[in-house]
Amino acid sequence: MKKTLCIFFVIVLAFSAVALTGCGGGKDNKTETEASAQTEETTANKADNSEIKSYLDQFVEGDSDLYGAWQPEDFSFMTILFRNDNLAEMVSGGTEGYFSKYTLNEEKKTVTVQLMPNVIDGEYKYSFSADKQKLTLTLGESSLTLIKQEDFTIIPDAPKNPVIDSDIIGWWENEDGLFYCFQKNGIMYENNISMETCYTYTVKDGKIKATYSSGDEMTEDFTYSVKDGVLTLNGVKCTKKDME
Repeated sequence: MKKTLCIFFVIVLAFSAVALTGCGGGKDNKTETEASAQTEETTANKADNSEIKSYLDQFVEGDSDLYGAWQPEDFSFMTILFRNDNLAEMVSGGTEGYFSKYTLNEEKKTVTVQLMPNVIDGEYKYSFSADKQKLTLTLGESSLTLIKQEDFTIIPDAPKNPVIDSDIIGWWENEDGLFYCFQKNGIMYENNISMETCYTYTVKDGKIKATYSSGDEMTEDFTYSVKDGVLTLNGVKCTKKDME
């Protein structure tokens, strides 16, 4: 099915601005209606992201200084998340992450983790800077310094005017434990136990076109149907999942 892990990535952001002039002497003269509509759209997009964001945020909360997202100084294309469920996650410049278990020994000040063979692999001594914004992992004569990333997310920007199907909105799980979330703003989440992926998606003719980033932009097509409250995705039945 998927996925090839890429190292380098390019993100292209396109901005457009519309300047309106009138009797205001050349100043920006947006109407109150336009400003209100823009605010409502922005607020709606943020609100629509709450399902997936709230789910992901819970795993980096807690009283350990280790929890959160860290970027190695020498590997700017990669981010490592230490989660409060003893999973370490590696994200390589995109919207998908690969999981590995880790073990923390606070008494010995060691963390054992295997994310990349011969790179992040073994039992490390760890230490923090005074402000807790740098984490140093030491194994033998080698050390790796990581910088805390406060605003890191694998959730992409919501697409403009996505075509969705209200029948699939929400959380779904199949009998193998793989689960999905579809949001109204065109963002989709997939968790298959060993990795998680965030997509933008659009629906047409019984198919879901989902786009994610793993170094390069990648696309997956899902066939789907909904009947009697059951979502059949690529031929596999999924039932509604309660995330409360």
